[in-house]
Amino acid sequence: MTDRPLARALSPLLEESLAGLLLRLAYRMERSPARIALLCGLIHHQNRLPGEYLISLPAERNGPFAAAARLSVEEAKALTLSSFAAVYPPLASVRIDGSRNTTAARKLWAASLSSRYCSACLSGDGSPVQVLYGGPWKLRWHLPVSFACVAHRNVLAHACPRCGGRPNRPTNTERQGLIMQRTTSGLHPAQCRRDVSEGHSSPAAACAARLDHGRPVAPVAEADLRILLALQHRIDQRLVRDQATADAAQSASDRYFFPDLVVAAHLIRLSWPDGAPYASSASLADLVDRHVSSADARRDAAPVPGARGPTIWGAPEDPAECGALLGAADALLGGEGRGDVGITDRVRPLAAAAFARSPATVGAALRRMGVSPALARALACHSQGFYRAAGHRHARQRVPSRPSRFGVEHVPALLPQEWLSPHFDVLLSRWEHHSDWKVRHLRRVSSLKLAEMSGGGTWPDCANILRIPWNTAQQSLKVIRHELNSQDLWPEFDRGVESVARYVDGSRDRVNYARRQERLSSWRIPDGDWAELCRNLCQFGQGATSPTRDTATVLIWAHVTQGDHLHSPVLGALRESGCSTQHLVASINQLRTPANRKGSKLELLRRLETYSTLLATTCDLPDPPAPTGSIGLLIPK
Repeated sequence: MTDRPLARALSPLLEESLAGLLLRLAYRMERSPARIALLCGLIHHQNRLPGEYLISLPAERNGPFAAAARLSVEEAKALTLSSFAAVYPPLASVRIDGSRNTTAARKLWAASLSSRYCSACLSGDGSPVQVLYGGPWKLRWHLPVSFACVAHRNVLAHACPRCGGRPNRPTNTERQGLIMQRTTSGLHPAQCRRDVSEGHSSPAAACAARLDHGRPVAPVAEADLRILLALQHRIDQRLVRDQATADAAQSASDRYFFPDLVVAAHLIRLSWPDGAPYASSASLADLVDRHVSSADARRDAAPVPGARGPTIWGAPEDPAECGALLGAADALLGGEGRGDVGITDRVRPLAAAAFARSPATVGAALRRMGVSPALARALACHSQGFYRAAGHRHARQRVPSRPSRFGVEHVPALLPQEWLSPHFDVLLSRWEHHSDWKVRHLRRVSSLKLAEMSGGGTWPDCANILRIPWNTAQQSLKVIRHELNSQDLWPEFDRGVESVARYVDGSRDRVNYARRQERLSSWRIPDGDWAELCRNLCQFGQGATSPTRDTATVLIWAHVTQGDHLHSPVLGALRESGCSTQHLVASINQLRTPANRKGSKLELLRRLETYSTLLATTCDLPDPPAPTGSIGLLIPK
């Protein structure tokens, strides 16, 4: 390495890659690319020119390279794919640190070191410098979503027309570097550098075919080419946007354009041939079929039976196949006028087919790719009333399963009793032998479902938000699943919960149950209020099950929050302190038992209900007084 600038430098061409500039510099200075890289401070300590430099240059390499090549630091950075990271999210998910190869980049649709190319672009624009040294090897050609050249109206090539080799594809024994045969000099930047020597004893010899001469035969018909070019134009528009516009202010359609497109492509491939109707023509469907068949053949030929390898994730190498696959994926998402309308109906059947034919981890991996909320909802697996966002108890992406106007804070732990009849009348009429105990489980499961609709996540997530113990939620689900499965009532359950959701959506005065729980988390009924509630009533016995101040506190809390009295703060504090809850629970049950609702107990329940209504109104005030003093309940004298 030298600290001096190169004697003869070249200004980077528009969208030129780092490898392309090194090839042009080497050809101009009649040196090998390895020598130029050494002079520019790019050679790794293992005498490698790392392929990960295509993704980004380490900070310690960027400055010396810029100085040696007579570039600004920004010009040097613009030679790497980091310039696309702000507008192409798959690049942001790739971690390259020098000890890794670039397999992950291919699997995540982030980049491929084996560049596609347009012969017309490589031949140059006729300017003196491009006549001498050729046109640019463009950065975007390394992105899987670049499959056509809009300027020259052709599908990109990916192989040498003479030897069939891929540009910069290493041998099986060589770790992939930035430039193939970096020590070979004298080759024009547009010449094929693939080693075609006969056996190990022969000296290395490059193919040297010119990739910029002639135009390859179009692999698709003119009508199909127009479709692919239109999609490529829309893709290019998003790739060339200035990074200043790629911030939080960009529209959702721009932010999720590429993640949605990549995941939709996976769905088309994994569910094939179910996704064939989304191909624009029979010939484009044939291209996708060819890709799927070749990927399956490589998988079946894998040394380990059943190994799927990167073929299940990597983009098609053939640009025409890749364009056909992306075209079908774009149609699945709704085409140019993408929107949420109908996306669930289109995606869910393909997702079900894809997940059924693939390992269980595939579905979870797709749902973790940062897709739009609409696509995430469509990808969620539906099983007995609930969706799985990803995995079982540890969902990475919590996406509401339904666009809702209400939030999780408006969902109580137990569905209010008065909502059952208007919204679950059909289910209850068809549900044989249901008891109050089973209906209570139904109320809890319905609340879990409403929380999923408005906040997303798995049912354990929803139980945690609603402050329902995990084992309690699990038991309710077990009971309800057994009951509804045995009588085929899940459709009625779905319709009932959706009816409740529409009702809450349309409500102007939604109750914030989360706020009520928070404000009553340490509340107990004041002694004066408890005495007032008991005034003029026949004295209750002093037995273990007689109503107490704690009994009233728990029942009022359950009424105000619509929570389960067993999960009230008072009972929770007793459990944490190691004290028995038996007497208090028995006292509550005695008061709530229908057979005991008479005389003084019935009057006390009426007063508690009135008190609860007043307390609820106080809790719903924007800035209420601390609920510790008397509510002002009027008891007849």
